[in-house]
Amino acid sequence: MTLARTLLSATTLMAAGPLAAEASEKRIFMDIGAVSALHDRGEQIGRQTLEFGAGIEIDVQEATVYGAFYRLLPVGDQRAAFEDEADFILGVAWGGHGYSADVSANWLTYPGEDADSSLEVVGAVTLEAPFAPTLIGFYDTDLKDWGLEFAAGPEWALGDWTLSAIGRAGFVQPGDDSAHRSYAGIELAAARPVSEFVEFGFFARADTADEASFAHRFGNGEVTSFRNSGIAAGISLAFIR
Repeated sequence: MTLARTLLSATTLMAAGPLAAEASEKRIFMDIGAVSALHDRGEQIGRQTLEFGAGIEIDVQEATVYGAFYRLLPVGDQRAAFEDEADFILGVAWGGHGYSADVSANWLTYPGEDADSSLEVVGAVTLEAPFAPTLIGFYDTDLKDWGLEFAAGPEWALGDWTLSAIGRAGFVQPGDDSAHRSYAGIELAAARPVSEFVEFGFFARADTADEASFAHRFGNGEVTSFRNSGIAAGISLAFIR
């Protein structure tokens, strides 16, 4: 799990964009969110979950260099079935004629869990075209997992609100030779400013995969059965200055 894959979802990206455009060369950003279920790359990695991310970005010539910390904390009755996670991110973003790009290194850790830490490299390219088509790729240098995701969708203004609909599709190839997973989903989101530097957002999403990778039933602190689809909703507060 990385900051780009979670907190920088539709609500946060809509919130950060206008604020960042008005900010100075050095920016501090923070996001706090709560979700009913946490979906990532065609699987459920959390039920009720709190998320926190914070970092700093600095403009260096034609690029923006950033560092960030991300934390997810499962809560609720079924929290024992999912892993805590704390990630450390270092990346660079830049733009060119008709596109923008982002590459980051993400050190993924799992405090108090049996899972080993790993280093994941993530890259994304977004075209300056209708529906902002975006291609995202990742590779875990320790687990050897890799995958690609394509996302696109419209965005429009309604009063003080910015609304969006994002469709996504992708696949994950695990490094341990377990089953390949293909997935697709849609996300509806809305965000609006609540002060000069803070925006509030909420979203709802539905995802499906060709593998049973979404929690269905729980027992004794574990997921006892899975299904091929899931829905989730959440809220967030984004701050950038």
